[in-house]
Amino acid sequence: MRAIEFCIPSLAFIFGLLLTTHLVQPVQDWVLGVEIFGSVLFFPHAVRVLTAWLYGWKSIFLLMPGVILGHYMLLGLPGFTSGAAIGIIAGLVIVPLAFECFKRCGFDFFATAMHVPKFIPVFLIGSFSSLFNAAIFNGFTGGQPFATLIFVIGDIGGLFVVCLILMFIMRRQRTTADSQSGVAG
Repeated sequence: MRAIEFCIPSLAFIFGLLLTTHLVQPVQDWVLGVEIFGSVLFFPHAVRVLTAWLYGWKSIFLLMPGVILGHYMLLGLPGFTSGAAIGIIAGLVIVPLAFECFKRCGFDFFATAMHVPKFIPVFLIGSFSSLFNAAIFNGFTGGQPFATLIFVIGDIGGLFVVCLILMFIMRRQRTTADSQSGVAG
């Protein structure tokens, strides 16, 4: 694995975090007229899911620098409590663990097992892992049930939007490739 390939997941995580905190969240707060902790579109979860889908257990190490830097960017050094550390570790481990659990049950949804990308299984595993991750994170940090709900909505919403965008990009590329090769679509 080249150095650039190693950096892309962490950079994508940071980009998703910046997009969420500096664009989505301010617009959301303005539209709702009230500031809430959490976002209805949390793009870093989509990055976690897609990285685990592509790299499996390696995703933990590929995302770790970006997750730690992102946590520091949001909360600073005082944000590194023992509960937050458990939340960070859980966030890194749960998604590849969910993919692995499904694989051991006979449903291999890793990218390496698919000839054509299918986003519905990826979306379902991402949704399942979001529920589990939010419950663990809020359990260890003493979060409220409403915060758990906001986290899950944000994770699933962000994953849905990213999967939808990727689906349209891939469909567009396939249509362009078919038209260049003369294949009717």
